Amino acid sequence: MKSTRVFLLIIAVIVPALSNAQQARRDVFADPQNLQVLARDISSADLSSTMKGFAMGLGLRCENCHVGEPNTPLTTFDFASDEKAMKRKARVMLGMVQDINNSYVSKLNEIEDKQRVAVRCVTCHRGQQQPKLIEDILDETLAENGLPATLDKYAELRKEYYGSHSYDFSEFTLPMYVQGLAGTDQGDTAVALSLINAENFPDSYYSHFMLAESYAASGQADKAIVSYTRAIELNPRAQSFLEQKMAALKEASD
Repeated sequence: MKSTRVFLLIIAVIVPALSNAQQARRDVFADPQNLQVLARDISSADLSSTMKGFAMGLGLRCENCHVGEPNTPLTTFDFASDEKAMKRKARVMLGMVQDINNSYVSKLNEIEDKQRVAVRCVTCHRGQQQPKLIEDILDETLAENGLPATLDKYAELRKEYYGSHSYDFSEFTLPMYVQGLAGTDQGDTAVALSLINAENFPDSYYSHFMLAESYAASGQADKAIVSYTRAIELNPRAQSFLEQKMAALKEASD
């Protein structure tokens, strides 16, 4: 009798454990419900790969689009639900991507006998939910919060994302942005951002050239001449061109 009770106790422990293990192993990508844009006969492996591509491309997690709690098993999610607006927006965006590839990119193959690279979510989003360029963020921050906040925002983004594909922190990004400020009342912004770029790229001719241009535009002739001189050291072929600029500044200040 005692052995029977022990046996039943073991069964009571093992069966729920097996059930939980089977639940954990259940393929959440098999037999998907409520597919409206993706192919309804998509394989489990392809659906899994597609969803991971969405997550990586936009820097999101499953719970951003689907009904479920963070850090819980995917078996507890209601993937068929359309409750979340993000999922409904994702369908629109996915339809747009398919249309671009099918209706436009494919036509390029007809013009030139070359296989084109397909557009994907990550093509634009680069790991960000909102695919803004660094220039867009600088514009917004400058308009809303002023220069100090803009400098802080740039430093924050560079610290967090440098080396990733989310934002372009290369040599020419800030100088091109500064060039776009020409003729505006953002002289202080132009100088401040040019200084940052010259610090990040001390051996860049273009960085020091744009720093000189920013100083000159803001009426700081002496500092502009120093930066022009450094630009000549970095690019002697530009000496004649830059010396003319320096001569003009000296003449204007006399």
